[in-house]
Amino acid sequence: MEVDTPTIKLDVLELVNNSRMTYGLRHQDFQRYRKHCTHRVQRLRQLLHLTKPNNKKTNQQKELPEKITDARYLHLFVFEVERAWAYAMDLNQELSADTRKRHHTRKKLKRATQHAEALYRLCEQQDVEDRSKLEVKAYAAAMRGHLYFELQQWQDALNQFISARTIYEHFATLSTSTQHEALCYSAIDDIDPSIRICAYNLRLNETSMVNNVDDLVKSLKKSEATSGHIAPLEQQLSKISENDAAAKKQDVAAQVNWRNKQVIIKSDKVAKGIAKAEETTKQDQGQFDLVLASWSDAEKLVKKALKEDKEATAKVASSKSAKSTEELQFIQSYVSYNLYSRSIQRNVRLVAQGDKTTPQENVRLHDDILKYLESIRELLSLEEQDGQLDWELNVLTHYYRANRCLHVAQAYASLNRIPEAVALYRVAQTYAAQAKQLLYQGGGFANDSVLKVTEGELGELEQTLRNNTWKTQATWYLKHGGNTADNELQSQMEQLNLDDKKIPLLEQLDAYPSTLTTEAPNLVEFPPRFESAVGKPFFFDLAANHIQYPDALSEHSEKPSGLFSKFFGFGGK
Repeated sequence: MEVDTPTIKLDVLELVNNSRMTYGLRHQDFQRYRKHCTHRVQRLRQLLHLTKPNNKKTNQQKELPEKITDARYLHLFVFEVERAWAYAMDLNQELSADTRKRHHTRKKLKRATQHAEALYRLCEQQDVEDRSKLEVKAYAAAMRGHLYFELQQWQDALNQFISARTIYEHFATLSTSTQHEALCYSAIDDIDPSIRICAYNLRLNETSMVNNVDDLVKSLKKSEATSGHIAPLEQQLSKISENDAAAKKQDVAAQVNWRNKQVIIKSDKVAKGIAKAEETTKQDQGQFDLVLASWSDAEKLVKKALKEDKEATAKVASSKSAKSTEELQFIQSYVSYNLYSRSIQRNVRLVAQGDKTTPQENVRLHDDILKYLESIRELLSLEEQDGQLDWELNVLTHYYRANRCLHVAQAYASLNRIPEAVALYRVAQTYAAQAKQLLYQGGGFANDSVLKVTEGELGELEQTLRNNTWKTQATWYLKHGGNTADNELQSQMEQLNLDDKKIPLLEQLDAYPSTLTTEAPNLVEFPPRFESAVGKPFFFDLAANHIQYPDALSEHSEKPSGLFSKFFGFGGK
C-alpha cells in the first residue's frame, strides 16, 4: 500500500528576507550575513546527517536521499546561494581597479547561480508545490541576471530580470497574504534599477520614451529579443493560476464597488466577512441586530488586516505598499459606512414606532444618529476624495437636526413649556429649509447610498412642524382664557378711577377727594417739581467789551487839582 507523501512547500522570499534583515543586511553588513549563512549551512548539514569526517585526502559530502520530505534540504541550498551572493556583494563594496577582486566577485556570483539552478532542479525532481517551484525559478533567474549584469551581457541579464519580475508580479497580484505581497513587490523594486540599466546599455528606443518601469517592461516583452523567452513562462503562470485557489476567488464576490471605485479584496477572511454581511443585509432587512452584528464582524476583520499590513510594511517596504494600504483603508471605509448607515436606519425605525418610545428617548436616538453621521464624515480620505458624499452628509445632517429639534420641542410641550417649544419648532423649520435648499442645489443622492432624503420627506417634515406649531399656540391660548385683548381691556377698565391721585391736596383745596377717608392723602408733591427760572443772557457775556455805559464815563471824569499836590504827590484826580 502506497502512502502519499506530503507536498513540500518552500517560501524562498520570506526565508531570505527574514535572514537578511535579522543578520546584518539591514545595515548592509554583508560580512556578518555571510558568516551567518556559513553557520546555518553547517548546522543544517549536521541536522540532516550530511557530514563526513575529514580524512585529510578529500572532504566529500553525502548524497541527498532520493525522496525528500523535509523542507530543510531545500533550505540548505538556499543558504548556499545566499552565502556565495553575500560574499560577492561584500567584494563588490570594496571593488576598485583591482581586477582580482572583480574576478572573485564574478566567481562567487557564478557559484551562487550554480547553487540556485541546483535548487530548481531538485524542486523539479521532488514533490514540491508548483507555486514554490515558480518562486525558486524566479530566485534562480534573478541570480543569473546578477551574474550576466556583472559580465555586462546586457541582453541575457535583461531576459533573466524580466522573467523574475514577471513571476513576482504575478504572485503579488494573486497573493492573499499582505506580507507575501509586500515581499514580492520588494523583490520587484530590487530588480527594476537593473532592468533600466540593461535597457539603457542596449540603446533601446523604448527607454527614452517610457518613464514608468511597468510600461517599460510591457514594451520590452513585445520585442523579439524578449518575447520568445517570456511566452513559455506566461503560459506556465496561466496554468498555475487555473489551479490556484486564490485565483479562483478573484471574482465579483471578492470586489468592492463603491463610490465609482472598484477594489479587489485580497484577504480571504475579509472577503468572506463582507460577503456574509451583504448577504445578511439582503435577506434580513428588518432584523437590524443580525445585520449590525455581521457588519461589525466584517469591520473587525478589516481592522485586523490593516494591522497585519502595517506590520508587514514595517518589515518590508516597497513602492506598492502605499497603494495596498490605501486599498485596505478604502475597504474599511466601505464597511464602516455600511455599519453606521444601518445603525442610523435602526434608530429611524425605532423613532417611527412612536407608541413605544417617549420624546426623551427619541431625542437620544437622534443624538446617536448625528454622532454616526459625524463618524462617517471622519472616515479616512472620504471628504477629500468624494465631494458628493460630503454634500449628502450635509443634507442628512440638517434633516436629522430638524427631526431632533422636533422631538425636543415635543418634550418641552409635554412639560407645558410653551415658549421653549415654539422657539424649537422655529429652529427646526430653519434646519428643514436649509436641508431643502441643499437638496435643490445638489445633483441627487448616489445609487449606492444607503441613506437618502427625498423632497417628499422634507415636505412632510415641514408640514409636521407647522401643524405642531399651530397646535402648541392654540393650546396656550385656550389655557389662558381665549382672547387676551378683551381680558386686558377689561382689567384696565376695572382699574380706572376718576380721582386723579397725582394732583396733591394742596393744589385742589376747592375739591373733596372721595378717597380721603380710606387712603392717606397726597398733601404735597415730593420731591417738588422743577420750575423755570430766568437765566443770564449770553449776549452780555459775548459783547460786554463793545458796550459803552454813559453813567460810568461821567463818574470817572478828571477833577482839577492844585499846585501843592503836584509837588508832594498827593491829591486826587
